[in-house]
Amino acid sequence: MFRFTIFKVPVQVEPWFWLVMAFIGGGMNALSSNSIAAYTGVLLFMMAGFISVLGHELGHALTGWKFGGGRVWIKLWAFGGLAYQEGARLNRRNRCAMILAGPGVGLLMAVISILVLFVIFPAPEAILRMKIYLAYTMVPHADMLTIFPDDRPIYGFINAMIWVNLWWSILNLVPVFPLDGGQFMDQFVKSRKKMHMISMAACGVVILIMLSLNMTMGLLFFAYFAYINYNGYREARY
Repeated sequence: MFRFTIFKVPVQVEPWFWLVMAFIGGGMNALSSNSIAAYTGVLLFMMAGFISVLGHELGHALTGWKFGGGRVWIKLWAFGGLAYQEGARLNRRNRCAMILAGPGVGLLMAVISILVLFVIFPAPEAILRMKIYLAYTMVPHADMLTIFPDDRPIYGFINAMIWVNLWWSILNLVPVFPLDGGQFMDQFVKSRKKMHMISMAACGVVILIMLSLNMTMGLLFFAYFAYINYNGYREARY
């Protein structure tokens, strides 16, 4: 267990977080290819994933602390991150601000990374890289070397920062409980059964889209969320 404090917020990182980041970042392909470029790509993705998830959760934690006080701490685990808040007093408006602050920070980091891309490269090459970077199935760093032979590790890091913060922030805003979009919806939908029904319907739409695009990893996550909401619907009393 890795522990540290940032902006007076305690953070603990579980080993499973690193394993999942390595898996999503192409760890299995790196093991099979056994190439330095593939391992470098995995490490770059893990770094970008750590910074991005931590930034997302800090958005939640610091916004919640500012508006509601109390004690906050963060845990990074297998399914991303969790921002805990104890003793806070938040009205609906402030709670909504706290929920949206997470993906807001992620989108801000994506924009900053895109601006850095245009600072480093001439506009035509930056636009070409953007088209590749924004593909849903992230292009591994090792494959980027075949497209851009001079692709340095920092460029792979920018690639991962853009991909992670853009796509993960967008998916987080889908109205599926317990994602941020689902948490936001929960502030306005009074019926727990209805909230879980909307979440299951949204999961179904996302799963169909992912099936059509062969998005295996995202498919597993949203299938799991659909299962959670099905159980929540069965247990809800109203």
